[in-house]
Amino acid sequence: METTGQPTKHEASDLTFLYNFVSECPYPEISVSMKTLVTDWLEHPAGIPDLPTAIEEQLGLSNEELLQIAWLLAINPRTPPSVLADLCTEFSPVILERIADKNSSWPDTLATLSYQALAEIRIATASNPSTPLASIMSLVNDDNSDVNLSMASNQNIPKEALEMLSRNINPCVKLGAVETLKRLELDSLSPAPEVKHAA
Repeated sequence: METTGQPTKHEASDLTFLYNFVSECPYPEISVSMKTLVTDWLEHPAGIPDLPTAIEEQLGLSNEELLQIAWLLAINPRTPPSVLADLCTEFSPVILERIADKNSSWPDTLATLSYQALAEIRIATASNPSTPLASIMSLVNDDNSDVNLSMASNQNIPKEALEMLSRNINPCVKLGAVETLKRLELDSLSPAPEVKHAA
């Protein structure tokens, strides 16, 4: 689940993506302002601050318009992980939950989201295969039973996490984890389907 070599700043491809995003933006008044800002970034990539701050300070958009931009970036499948990381510095829980659900989010971004106060964000983070194992194991001990129950029924959770959940004091969590482990064991024993080759 863990990866290395994570960039620490925006790369040229991120800026190119933003220019494409601006072109696709369905809100003309936002698109015009964003295009000016992104064009300046493409000319001076070394001086780019984090996106929320830059958008807020340089475009003077309303909070509603900022949320519209953030939501469009969060749901766009081509949004680079560096942009997703920037969006985690603020904005609404529903946007953070969407970022926590994206496999393209950086492991460090997901590790940060695993500490969010809202249980829905932690649940989405725990279900993400890109989340670092250390964060998953920390979430196993979450105080919220909804987080525990969600993890216990998820076959994509690492086996060691499920084994810990199978010893949870909550009987529903314990049963869910035991059943998930049984399903995983049965799946591993099932023969692979035969592949028929054309004559």
